[in-house]
Amino acid sequence: MTTATPRAVRVGLDVLDCSELRRLVERPWFLRFSFAPEELRHAETLGSRRRLEFLTGRFAAKEAVLKVLGRGFLQGVAPREICVEHTPRGAPVVRFHGRAAQLAPPSVSVSITHKQTVVAAIAITAPPELKEPDAMPPPTTGTTGTTAPAPAPAPESVRDEPTPETTAFLRVRVGQEEAHYGGDLVDGARVLRLFGDLVTEITIRTDGDEGLLAQYSEVRFAAPVKPGDYIEARARLVRRTRLRRVVELEAHKVLSAHAGAGESAATVLDTPQLVCSATATTVVPYRRTDTASALNPVAEET
Repeated sequence: MTTATPRAVRVGLDVLDCSELRRLVERPWFLRFSFAPEELRHAETLGSRRRLEFLTGRFAAKEAVLKVLGRGFLQGVAPREICVEHTPRGAPVVRFHGRAAQLAPPSVSVSITHKQTVVAAIAITAPPELKEPDAMPPPTTGTTGTTAPAPAPAPESVRDEPTPETTAFLRVRVGQEEAHYGGDLVDGARVLRLFGDLVTEITIRTDGDEGLLAQYSEVRFAAPVKPGDYIEARARLVRRTRLRRVVELEAHKVLSAHAGAGESAATVLDTPQLVCSATATTVVPYRRTDTASALNPVAEET
């Protein structure tokens, strides 16, 4: 008799300060991209302070739900496809649309809490109840009947460490002097320089060191960049070992030069357009700290 393999409980958590979204929630393109129409209609019934708090809470809840879905931000699911409504008693409830509906588990519960300017949200999904197996599987044994030895641990330099949520963000306008190819095209190295700055910020935040960029992998250029375009680049730390930091990177075009309509014409894109994505690995120095140096910061200098 065989039984289904239980699905693990998945939990997503996100914390935001309202100041992080204060300017973004005044931009129409960000509202259309991030929030479902139902959420925006409710937000417009609120005062300015409560509106910011409400939208920040909804955005944190979407981030938490994305973690439950096993997706990073902007990885195949738009935030507006995750709609966080509320019951008549005020409890938040999640409804999925579009691509998110295809990935969603049978049930996701969310909770949102506010304290001063800080908003936290948690999402959780429980596996369906399964029939208990008839018996526990026998332990794995070697040829002598003893328990087989556990696999050797990975070297310390590549062993995963806890990865705190660390992100970085840049927005730049591409200048005319950066046109490199015919048709006023900007070379891909310009975006990679943005990525390099973001990776450096990540390691400064996590390690107090600029680190050394070791490699880019999975680099994909998805759309051209031209002078006058506004590019938003984001980075997220996804893995860390003792010496290495692995960072996911994406760059989107949010405002586009529109020369066909006039020399100085430009337009706000309804949906940000992905122009490049990549994964970067950077190396940071390992600093061994003993008890004496921890208690006396000048001990190492003397």
